[in-house]
Amino acid sequence: MPARGKVYLVGAGPGHPELLTLKAARLLERAEVVIYDRLVQEEVLALTPPACERIYMGKPLGRHDSRQEEIHQLLLAKAGEGKLVVRLKGGDPFLFGRGGEEAEFLAAQGVPFEVIPGVSSALAAPASAGIAVTHRDMASAVAFVTGHEAGRESRLDWSALSRIDTLVFLMGVHNAGRIARKLMEHGRAAETPAAMIQRAFWEQEAVVTGTLADIEERMQQAGIQPPATLVIGEVVRLREKLEQSDRDLRRRRLNAPDLDPAPGPGPLFRLAASRAAAEVLSLALELDVFEYLEAPRTAAEVAERYRFERERTGEFLESCRALGLVERQAEGYRNLELASLYLRRSAPHSLATLFACQLRPPETPLARYLAGEEGASGAGEGCTLCAEAVASLGAGTLAGAIELPASGKVLLAGWGGEALAARLERRWPRLEFERCNPLAGEAIPRGRYGAVIVSLGISSCQRCEVEGLLDALARRLDPGGVLFVQDLFQGSGAAR
Repeated sequence: MPARGKVYLVGAGPGHPELLTLKAARLLERAEVVIYDRLVQEEVLALTPPACERIYMGKPLGRHDSRQEEIHQLLLAKAGEGKLVVRLKGGDPFLFGRGGEEAEFLAAQGVPFEVIPGVSSALAAPASAGIAVTHRDMASAVAFVTGHEAGRESRLDWSALSRIDTLVFLMGVHNAGRIARKLMEHGRAAETPAAMIQRAFWEQEAVVTGTLADIEERMQQAGIQPPATLVIGEVVRLREKLEQSDRDLRRRRLNAPDLDPAPGPGPLFRLAASRAAAEVLSLALELDVFEYLEAPRTAAEVAERYRFERERTGEFLESCRALGLVERQAEGYRNLELASLYLRRSAPHSLATLFACQLRPPETPLARYLAGEEGASGAGEGCTLCAEAVASLGAGTLAGAIELPASGKVLLAGWGGEALAARLERRWPRLEFERCNPLAGEAIPRGRYGAVIVSLGISSCQRCEVEGLLDALARRLDPGGVLFVQDLFQGSGAAR
């Protein structure tokens, strides 16, 4: 008998990587095979290892039943290879996700499986739009309903549904008008509020509100496309109240995320600690190989560009491949996510300068300078770029770890001020941000601030220098103001 692996039926939530459960994220980091639907964002798939086999099995319109049988057989085949298989489904696998059918099939075939719940769009989409599906004064009951049914005969009791406070219809874009008419025919008032939420927590998120009488017309005018969620009930009126408040409803939308990019740079630091890997990485960074491999290149093209011997160039590229930095395609070698995100100098989260400085051999000018030799050039520029790179990388983590006043002025002192300001301005558009870097010789402004955020390398400074700087910055605080300190080289958390 073939070996049996294990299948995990995993809910990916509404798509945003921060809305995965911890267990789902950890499984993705270990997965050998991922079979996924169309409602899964690339940022979620980026959590998988470079060698993970990704198989797209999204169901096009009109082929749901035939494609489902293909999925069953694929799960059986990959589990039969003894692999850890993640069946990644949008939302929750057991809420209109056909996860129940897949679980039945696996049980009948004797394949070990486990179900990992996910955040359903039935809850996430209304929340993203500022709608609570239950409310003490408006709704004591909520029903989740499919917008289309498997059989021709409807199994829905429209009379009963029309009496439920809040109704949430999933996959109901094409039937929104029919749903509204059925509810009105069974006694629901035509002026009942309704909202259609398109692609919640995705970049294309859009919300249209109206009533049962006009929601179909409004969504057609707005060009709403699947996937979208229809919410019906008095709770839809909450959206207007919450939208006009200072609440940060859009903090976690994809177009303004406070995220560390995925995958994280941890593997690169481990590679840098290995002598053999460090030599390969150092040479690749010195030659800007990862800039060149953002598009597929053959070994011959790489050899010609750098005037290398062709056979040895192939060995070098295979070494990069073994380290998980590049992949080999039919068109040639190309960056994997890790190299694309962190090792290209033009990347927004580039750590190329940091690693280039760390991996320089002892005979470099930097090493002679540190040894005290006369005439050797210093490392000021390189260290400055390193500090800026680390601070910019940690800007998202820091922005998500602090709370600032709703209005007023905030001073960003130290490294990475520009990247941090860009993050914070999206979260607190009413705040006024000023930047300075005393560590680079810039003067501290004379103004007063409700908060001061400092990014510095405490481990690379004298204690008296740090204390003096923090004292000077603290004197710029308004009464009751807050001073946040982040040490770039001792951890990425924020100390309050």
